[in-house]
Amino acid sequence: MGKLFRFVHCADLHLGSRFKGLEIDDPALARRLRESVFESFARIVDIAIEKQADALIISGDLYDDSNELPSTRLWLSQQFSRLSIPVYICRGNHDSETAWDSAIPYPENVKEFGTEPEKVVLDDVEIIGVSYSTPHETRNLVSMIEGDPERFTIACVHCDIDSYSEGYPYAPCSSRDLQGRSVDYWALGHIHRRNVVSTTPYVVYPGNIQGRSFKETGEKGCYLITVDSGRIRSADFIPTQGFVWKDLNVNITGWDLNDVVNTLKGSLNGSTLARVTFRGSGKLDTMLRSNPSDVSRAISDATGSIISSIVVDTSPEVDLDSRAGGKDMASAVIRTGDRFSSLSKDELLDIICTNKIAARYRDRYSALSEDELKNMVRQAVRNVIVMMEASR
Repeated sequence: MGKLFRFVHCADLHLGSRFKGLEIDDPALARRLRESVFESFARIVDIAIEKQADALIISGDLYDDSNELPSTRLWLSQQFSRLSIPVYICRGNHDSETAWDSAIPYPENVKEFGTEPEKVVLDDVEIIGVSYSTPHETRNLVSMIEGDPERFTIACVHCDIDSYSEGYPYAPCSSRDLQGRSVDYWALGHIHRRNVVSTTPYVVYPGNIQGRSFKETGEKGCYLITVDSGRIRSADFIPTQGFVWKDLNVNITGWDLNDVVNTLKGSLNGSTLARVTFRGSGKLDTMLRSNPSDVSRAISDATGSIISSIVVDTSPEVDLDSRAGGKDMASAVIRTGDRFSSLSKDELLDIICTNKIAARYRDRYSALSEDELKNMVRQAVRNVIVMMEASR
């Protein structure tokens, strides 16, 4: 095992997938977003070429279900043709069946693993992979793989580990299943959050290659793995995404809009897609509630970023506690809110469901926690106070 071996590992390309939670009026920007997923993978191919990798391993979900168009398949096939090294692919839940396998075949350097484990030997390295037999794979694919202790073994699997799940348990396995199988590097896919789950052996989720919503925040890309004398010498993450999603929180207490913009400029740029949640209390509260779309546009213009949405969880610049003892309508509203907030969950449910329309959705309200129900009360108080303050 003296030969140096270098490979690139990525997963969850989801070519053709759409961004979620965005309303884009600019056709040029909309096109940039659509193309960013493709551009990210093209950069991964560039990395494999520039770093003189010996193999490219893709752990499932190359396409995004019905978005595997002929043009998408042809583009991917052309990207594979740029490489003079082998490409190894296992299929996952989104690409267990693809439409254009025979009409647009991949080039000869591409190996797709079948639905039973298959092995490829490259000198003192072996690569084992297994693909989904159905979109809702229930088999424990990890348990079907056994490596050769005399070789450095890479396993290519699209699966869900019980201790690191995102709630979509396809091809489920346990952490124990990954041990004692003479596998040195588990090249996994399915989980969109990048993570090196273990280093003994290496168990790696590279994440998807381009975030598509605020649930997929942070840098996205691939891993470059260097194996020397049968051991991993380095495991380097390389970002390739065109846009980075960020979930940001801003406390408005004591701030005006200029303060907000100046602070956000440090976190936002032209390649940022952000959801901004405003919290705290202050003079910005009324403006945020009455003109959220224009505030969003102003932040976008000032920072050059794309604001996917803003969430307003603020309160007016008013001392609710001191106002509760007054004799005006605002004080009465605050006292009523305080009284409701002191009730139990069941008591709140009964009051909410005295309304015949709300009663139809009692199950939905019941699913909320007591704190969430009480927050509804507090939010209602805030809304009334905001309307009253704004009318002055």
